[in-house]
Amino acid sequence: MRLSLFGTRAFNRVREAGRNRIIPPAWIISLILIFGAWEAVTLGGIVGPEQLPPLHSVLAALFQLGGTPSFVGKVGQSFLNVTVGILLATLFVMPVALLVGSKTQLDEAITPIIMLIGALPDLAILTLLVTVVGRGNVVAVAISAFSAFFPTYFTIRQGVKEIPVDYFHVASVFNAGRFQTFTKMILPSIFPNMLTGLRLSFEFSWNVLLAVEIIASVAGIGSFISIALGPAHTLTFGLAAIMTVGLITVIIDRAFFERLENRVKRWRE
Repeated sequence: MRLSLFGTRAFNRVREAGRNRIIPPAWIISLILIFGAWEAVTLGGIVGPEQLPPLHSVLAALFQLGGTPSFVGKVGQSFLNVTVGILLATLFVMPVALLVGSKTQLDEAITPIIMLIGALPDLAILTLLVTVVGRGNVVAVAISAFSAFFPTYFTIRQGVKEIPVDYFHVASVFNAGRFQTFTKMILPSIFPNMLTGLRLSFEFSWNVLLAVEIIASVAGIGSFISIALGPAHTLTFGLAAIMTVGLITVIIDRAFFERLENRVKRWRE
């Protein structure tokens, strides 16, 4: 009897240990497989180091750049430009999207124009902004705000349209003011959509910012990549800088946006 009880307890402990085992996210497993294939291809001589440096060399360059104040400053400047641009876009988009989302006639008049502007080539808009605004961090912030405008606008607009009409009827029955209606009903309802828009804006703005920094001569990580992949041809450091952009995007997306979205989902449930 005691042996049977002991065996049952041991089995339960093993089963609980299996449940509590930490399983890495699927994207980390995929990344490990890609990096493993990269290292195997270069070390196996399938691709020459002048075409694709080995992964361990790129990682070594990445750690070296991480200890260089000038490179860290460039990364920080690029991150600041993107962040300020997204915040400015959100401040401008919020009232416009709220108004358009709540008025059908206004939506039919304005949204097609915004769609038309959003369909314009980014490089054409970039060239125009450089001509009007000039070179430097100002144009980087401007193009980041322009890139963040459209995903934020359409997600907030859609969030407003999805609010049931009965909610507004209930608010009017209780004589809720505009401020109370916005803070207690509209903002909580559109917050998941707004969060999705900000998440998309952050990822998209980083990609556009690299082109901005190359064309507009902004002292950021994009200009560093341009120099590294240019005549200097330090491909290892160029790939390390590109990897830095990818790591920042993934870390912000998973550590901030994904956690915040999960909290919102649990709160709504």
